[in-house]
Amino acid sequence: MRYRKLGRTGAEVGIIGLGAEYLEFVSRETVVSVVDEAVARGVNYIDLFMSSPDVRDNFGIALQNRRHRVMIAGHLGAALKHGQYCRSRDKTVSTEFFTDLLTRLQTDYIDVLMLHFLDEPDDYKVVFGSGGLLDLALKLKKEGKARLIGMSGHRVPVALDAVNSGRIDVLMFPVNPAFDALPGELTLEAAKQGVTRDRLGPTRKELYQACAVRGVGLVAMKPYGGGVLFSSANPSSIVLTPVQCLNYALSQPGVSTVLPGCKNAAEMKAALAFLEASDEEKDYSAISDSSLWKLKGNCVYCNHCLPCPVGIDIGMTIRLADTAGYRLDEAAVAYYEALPVKASECNECGECVERCPFGVDIIASMNRAVAVFGK
Repeated sequence: MRYRKLGRTGAEVGIIGLGAEYLEFVSRETVVSVVDEAVARGVNYIDLFMSSPDVRDNFGIALQNRRHRVMIAGHLGAALKHGQYCRSRDKTVSTEFFTDLLTRLQTDYIDVLMLHFLDEPDDYKVVFGSGGLLDLALKLKKEGKARLIGMSGHRVPVALDAVNSGRIDVLMFPVNPAFDALPGELTLEAAKQGVTRDRLGPTRKELYQACAVRGVGLVAMKPYGGGVLFSSANPSSIVLTPVQCLNYALSQPGVSTVLPGCKNAAEMKAALAFLEASDEEKDYSAISDSSLWKLKGNCVYCNHCLPCPVGIDIGMTIRLADTAGYRLDEAAVAYYEALPVKASECNECGECVERCPFGVDIIASMNRAVAVFGK
């Protein structure tokens, strides 16, 4: 493993970390096998944003007797509502789920306490304002329950405000060639005010540079774009390997570590192959041949659109519909049949569309799932 400084914090983090989002609905044995592979190869940064008890318990078991060997990023504001992931800005609820995280991980502190999923200016004002979750995070830090303060987000303007504020140590942000091809960000607030794309604000590269200049550790999430970058059906038709995607993220200014999402030990090994890869294997220059590196409007199955008022697991539903688009087999049908709430229950309220940081037409995706699976 090779290590970099986590911004101005002085902490040393492996350039390859672990994003745990795909380890929520797998067996404990799978989680343990992934953590075993990661820690054995020097991975020392793990992000665990999920709030469901099973995944937290599984990581608590997996990290027994080696908690001291890894930095854990936990999220303040990630919660459950009626069994589904949701964001909360309520300090009581957020404290409850933070305490639950400590208990289930069998630890008394979190290394990086992330202010969870901040994309819109109004939300930023609530969280960073007096009495908001930032104040709670600082209180937990003072009590020794958190060592560093971070923020996770997907949109440049708010992320840049947080970086420039000097109030966060770490920023977790999606870094991949598809998203970086976008010329700028159009926020929901700006859209409502009639701002057009020819008046977009700062670019993603400017955000990365700001992190480097201000010493904010940049943690790169979603390096694979939800796996779409591996498919010949992606909007550019250029297929990248995990090693190329990781090299792209690590080549950007300010990036300290990159967090591939791995759902089994084999995928963890594929990410760690970067450490022995040749320059030729790391070369991602083919992206310069395409002007179509855009994933805006494509689901990366992050479930930030939840909670759904009627209980649809939106990310899984779209994932199964996408899978069926390549091959509709018995396994895909069986997985869909096992979902407690089907896409046909969608009442087109639009709440999920407003929450989606990637501009996915979720209602159309639900209709597509109904057309594929018949309900």
